[in-house]
Amino acid sequence: MAPIHLLLLGLLTALSTTASPIAPRAGGPTFSPIPENCTITNPLPANTTTPTATNTTTLLPSGWKLPTNFTDTHELYSSYFSQPFYTPAEQALHCQQQCYGFGERGTCKSVLLGYNVPTPEGYYGTEGGELATACLLYDVFLEEGIFVPAPKGQYVNETASNVDCPV
Repeated sequence: MAPIHLLLLGLLTALSTTASPIAPRAGGPTFSPIPENCTITNPLPANTTTPTATNTTTLLPSGWKLPTNFTDTHELYSSYFSQPFYTPAEQALHCQQQCYGFGERGTCKSVLLGYNVPTPEGYYGTEGGELATACLLYDVFLEEGIFVPAPKGQYVNETASNVDCPV
């Protein structure tokens, strides 16, 4: 009887100490403080003036995006927010810190933080196109010449940053 009792006790102990599977959860790159020896640069084109129907000029509220063929090749990670929880400067810093904390050091080289950015098709099972705040991470440094004008009202007040840190 003792061997069966010990067998049952051992089985119950093993079952009660077996780890339960953890449900998958959303998550993103770690917000890692950026060291002082890193260089952060802004590759966005300068705001430009455009003629209007009345022959006056207006400043564009940024409105620059990266071409689809570029993002298809170089985007590492994207996150979309329905409401900004922080000031634009705080959000830009958080996006940069996510880039620095992404994968192996030096994997992420640049970010684009924009407002009124359309979500991609298939985003959480949606058709896409919903306008949101986006933090987009890339594996190459961005250059001014690669940006293209975004449709009116999209990618407004964006911040682009190259996060150049010694590896």
